[in-house]
Amino acid sequence: MIYKKTLKRLAGRVAGPTGIFRRNFRSKMLIVAFHRVNDRLAADGLTLGAASFEAFCDFFTRYFTVVPLSEQVEGCHRGKAMGGTLSMTFDDGYVDNFEVAAPILKRRRLPASFLISSAFIGTDYMAPWDKGLRDPPKWMTWEQLRELSRQGFEVGSHTHKHINLATTDPEAVRADIMASKETLERELERPARLFAYPFGGRDSISEYSRRMVRDAGFDCCAGCFGGVNFGISDPYYLNRIGIAEWFATPEQLGLEILMNRA
Repeated sequence: MIYKKTLKRLAGRVAGPTGIFRRNFRSKMLIVAFHRVNDRLAADGLTLGAASFEAFCDFFTRYFTVVPLSEQVEGCHRGKAMGGTLSMTFDDGYVDNFEVAAPILKRRRLPASFLISSAFIGTDYMAPWDKGLRDPPKWMTWEQLRELSRQGFEVGSHTHKHINLATTDPEAVRADIMASKETLERELERPARLFAYPFGGRDSISEYSRRMVRDAGFDCCAGCFGGVNFGISDPYYLNRIGIAEWFATPEQLGLEILMNRA
């Protein structure tokens, strides 16, 4: 695996200066997903160090027009092809998003969307996937999210309690989606329009729950199982690419996108 990643990184470095990335990416709309940007934790499926995050930011700026997720979603609703654009999203609501990622983004004047599980915010809740970590990460507070919003970043929903929308009882799904939207709008005093479902796989959402997302007034529904978006995309079936240990470097990611394997 490490050998393959090394080869792809080297191939990506060669491909970039030829212009092939720029030409290929013009037809592709990308949404990338991060979870934690944290140097205290080892890199894993949810964690990226600050230096690596900065390298990805620079790569995105070099080869894409980086826009807010809402701009891509609006383009999809209007029937406009959004090829060549990329938006950056962050799932769950970890405090390092505020302390580490946001300052890096601000220095580069890059937009981003923070899609949070509203029941976690301002609590000491330990997510099941974080148990066993030596230094478990904390969640943002509502005041930190309000500050991100004041700075121009977008805040959207990743459900209320991070439930599996494919396996949970339909009425519980409806209640959770509505609780998330109502909580966001009450705390931030602005409409909540962006939605990404937890766990991210194709089998992690049902058509019923996707319909509930739309009926609740959200403008989009995004997964996180990889894949680019081509042409005029359906805003309720958006693909996102998770950025963490699967892509050791931006150049490897670029090559995977080029080969339609990201």
